[in-house]
Amino acid sequence: MTSNSCVRVALADDHTLFRKTLADALNFDKDLDVVFHVGNGAELLHKLTNHPVDVVLLDLHMPMMNGFEALKLIRARHKHVKVIVVSLESEISIIEQSFAHGASAHLSKDCDIDDLLDAIQTVHTQGYYFLDNFPKNLINKILSNSAVNSTSSEFVLSRREKDIIRLICQEKGSQEISQELHIAQRTVENHRYHISKKIGTSKSIGILVFALLNGLASIKSDGSVSFD
Repeated sequence: MTSNSCVRVALADDHTLFRKTLADALNFDKDLDVVFHVGNGAELLHKLTNHPVDVVLLDLHMPMMNGFEALKLIRARHKHVKVIVVSLESEISIIEQSFAHGASAHLSKDCDIDDLLDAIQTVHTQGYYFLDNFPKNLINKILSNSAVNSTSSEFVLSRREKDIIRLICQEKGSQEISQELHIAQRTVENHRYHISKKIGTSKSIGILVFALLNGLASIKSDGSVSFD
């Protein structure tokens, strides 16, 4: 029996072996439920009408209706659904197109399964997912122009939590943060834990995205992080 807290997932990819193998792998995760998988965008849109999901894993190159066409229609008809593009194409121009069409993340088909699992949970709670090495300037551009409606909302953050978020966004570790704020490293770790529970991610890149989405930070032209 599927838990009510499970993230409901759909897959659209025209390579049958790939999508069936991926579906089986995802169903091993107790926090995920693969509701259906299909071979093209037209089937995907048809299924979504009567089989609601939270996250779609979408290939770009499929017959009948490609990924970009499907993305456009998902954004128009199923605004709550988050879409993760999973493609062989990883050129920056293609990644930007994915986000411009409404994707919440873009991953390569040769990505690690742990990154995919992390992406599913993060887009479900936060709205976006980026790998750790993703350029900050590009993140800023994507968040400014993306068609995705983020799930981020108002959070009650203490002044100390905001200070720690600011330092995390400056790529400082717990030891550096403890020294700068003159508090114990264990206290920093406790604050980080509570921050992650509030915003739905513990990764530094995810915390940066949260800060950008909620007006706590901005990216300067040189790629550095600025705070109000």
